Amino acid sequence: MPGTGVDTPRWPGGHVRQVAVGGGTLPVETLGADDAPPLILLHGWTLDRRMWRPQLALAAHFRLIAPDRRGFGAATAPADLGAEPDDVLRIADAAGLERFALVGMSQGGKVALAAAARAGSRVTGIVLVGTALDGVDAPGEHVPFAAMATAALRGTLSEMRAAWADHPLTRLHADGADQAGDVAAMLADYDGRDLVHGAGRLEVTASIMARISAPVLALVGQGDTPHRHANARALSRLGAACRSVPGAGHLCNIDQPSVCNTEIRNWISQACR
Repeated sequence: MPGTGVDTPRWPGGHVRQVAVGGGTLPVETLGADDAPPLILLHGWTLDRRMWRPQLALAAHFRLIAPDRRGFGAATAPADLGAEPDDVLRIADAAGLERFALVGMSQGGKVALAAAARAGSRVTGIVLVGTALDGVDAPGEHVPFAAMATAALRGTLSEMRAAWADHPLTRLHADGADQAGDVAAMLADYDGRDLVHGAGRLEVTASIMARISAPVLALVGQGDTPHRHANARALSRLGAACRSVPGAGHLCNIDQPSVCNTEIRNWISQACR
């Protein structure tokens, strides 16, 4: 239920605690051994921590830690992108983490980069999934923000959810069909809070990479949009490693979980040495 702050686990075997942040709380779910290397997972726009279920196999190697970001899922904290990098540090502090790695999907990747720039050497490694920087000269992708905000205000968001579910940024490829129910459930629960009340601003440009010491890997689905591929190339020019995931779209961690899990495991394991 959106915005309730409930403690119900979304993962089999997961444990949830509420972390206080500005304006409310974030439900933060964990899975894996307490002494395993910690990996904080930041979901994409209109989604919540359920999107990481295909990555739960990584709990054999890492301590997985995933919030519902403010404005999404069961978070009670109001949407504010500008506050989210500090939320990541609050989550790390609440978990008693001196150092940690980050995985961020799409909008969550921007939050990961901004948090890493503030956290300095506390961040051991970063994996970005389909993430776009601000200011990259690349073909745009139409996202109906205004129409969705209007629909949310009118209480007719169901129509826009159907259109958004068929958008290239949410459409699953064949191998992700097993998780179609989870994606549909997340989109059905999305209530447009961030659009109605304002999500704040978080400007993450190319210059931020110079402030990050941790190694960065950018994953992009082979079938993702030209805009996301252009951003992956931009990240590569800025020093990130870049991998294209065959048979996957924007939600490549869902479309091709085995490939993405291997990339994440290898990258973060090497970074944590």
